[in-house]
Parts: sequence; C-alpha cells; structure tokens
Amino acid sequence: MNRLRFLFTTFILLSAILISSNLKSLPSSSFIIIPSGISSSVYSDSRTTYKVESSDEDFTLSGTANQQILSINSGGGKTVIIVSSGESPLSENKDLNIYLSNTPYLNTDKESIKKTAMKFKDSKDPVRDVSLFVYNHISDKKMGIPLLPASSILSGKAGDCTEHSVLTVSILRTLKIPARAVMGIILSENFSGKQNVFVYHMWVEAYHNGRWILVDSTRPQDIHPNRYIALA
Repeated sequence: MNRLRFLFTTFILLSAILISSNLKSLPSSSFIIIPSGISSSVYSDSRTTYKVESSDEDFTLSGTANQQILSINSGGGKTVIIVSSGESPLSENKDLNIYLSNTPYLNTDKESIKKTAMKFKDSKDPVRDVSLFVYNHISDKKMGIPLLPASSILSGKAGDCTEHSVLTVSILRTLKIPARAVMGIILSENFSGKQNVFVYHMWVEAYHNGRWILVDSTRPQDIHPNRYIALA
C-alpha cells in the first residue's frame, strides 16, 4: 500500500477554475498539484494511503464512496490527514431525497432531460449506462466552457469534467437515483507534459443497490477509485 505526500493549501482555485470562461488562458500549473513520494505501484493497486498536508488548520476531508479518513491532526499552523482511497462502502444516515431534488442547473423538469432519462428506465445497470451515454454524447471534449445547465449541455454536446458531471447527475436524478457531484483531484500519469501529478477534477457519486458508487463519465470504462481524492 503506497503512501504519498503532497501539499494542499486551499481549493479556492478549484472554484475559480469551475466558473472561469477562459480556461485555455490559464497555465497548466493552475490545474495541478505535484505530490512527493510517488510510486509506480499506485497505478496497479486497488487501494492507496495518502498523507495530505494543508497550511489551513481548519482544512478537512470527508468519507466518500472512494475514501476513508484514517486520522486528522491539526496544530502548529497545519493540518495532516491520512486518507485511504479505493472502493469503499459508505453508509448514509441523512435523507437521500435531497439528492433527488431539482436545481437551476440540473433541469430535471425539462422535457429534453426527461426524454433522455426515459431511454434508461428499463436498464439493468442504469448508472453504468447513463455514464456511458454522457461520455459518448459529449463528443466535443474541451475546456473553457462556463458552468452550464444540463439541458444546454445536452444540446451543445461539448465540455469537460464539469459538463459530464452535471449532465450525469441530472439524468440519474430524473431516474430517481440519488446522485451528487464531487469536486476533488485525480492522480494522472501524464497531464500537460507533467508526469504523476494530481489534477483538479469533478465526478459523481450515485446511490444504487444500497451503496454509494463513484461514477466518472469522462472515463466510464477506466475508473480507478484509489486515484481520486474528494475535497467537497
């Protein structure tokens, strides 16, 4: 089991990236966090332990469908979190109906979204099939699009991880499958000429068959839960 260490100060930058309308003008360094102690075995392991350090004593992480928090220690001007990342069972005590509600961005009341969701009403694995649909439907894979509502993403067929996630959550909720977007980072073997770096990312968690599962419609057939760290 690998132990990696990287410095993470805040994720304010992530919010700025998500609302930016001109991502192409940002340097690649704006998208990445460079870790230390990287081991090549992380790409074959099913679970990885990370040591996350932040200069913010209030910084925290939560348990998700792919991560368990092993310890949190704050003091001396920093926070150190040990997190285990990989497929993890996550119980949910709160009302799941909050993950079925409509929002101005999800558009579950729009006829185009309802019509699209109906394609999966008889699916034996609707989460998988919706994710594959979104991956193939968004054929113009590009950055630089401001945050759009699901119906516009559906018609425009363009976007990056943000658009893939918004549309996926919208269709899943329309199918009465609780779903939520997750902001965080993903370990990439190569990004913009840099090797073994964490890249800001957005993906989805869906509650299906009694558990939360990680859903990434940007790579539906190549998901490795141990490479994701959820921030919010």
